[in-house]
Amino acid sequence: MKKIYWIPLATLVAIILINFFPFRMVTYLFKEDYTYANYNGEYICSEYFGKGSSYAGCQRKFKTFSERHPDEKDKTMYRIFTIKPWRFWQWYEYFGKDKKRFSLPYRSPEKINETRLEEGLPAWK
Repeated sequence: MKKIYWIPLATLVAIILINFFPFRMVTYLFKEDYTYANYNGEYICSEYFGKGSSYAGCQRKFKTFSERHPDEKDKTMYRIFTIKPWRFWQWYEYFGKDKKRFSLPYRSPEKINETRLEEGLPAWK
């Protein structure tokens, strides 16, 4: 009977440990690149881990884009990646310094394409 309690406890401990340094260095290899866009895809920015492109950089670029395009009707930066909670090795990102990326509203690439076609722009992706 005691073995039954150890399995969930060991699993929970393993999940917690994977989200802390130095184990995060191994899970870094499985990170996906996060991509952001405006409502019609005229602005697009991706975070490439290990290549110097960050969430803060995408925010700065979006601010510059918004200043250069004051006539845009929607001034929201959208995430075009889905949150995958089953990837337990990335849970630390949901609560880390750049957790705001996950609170951005989601807009699917299909919806961006629909908007582009409605506005007479060429298809995207």
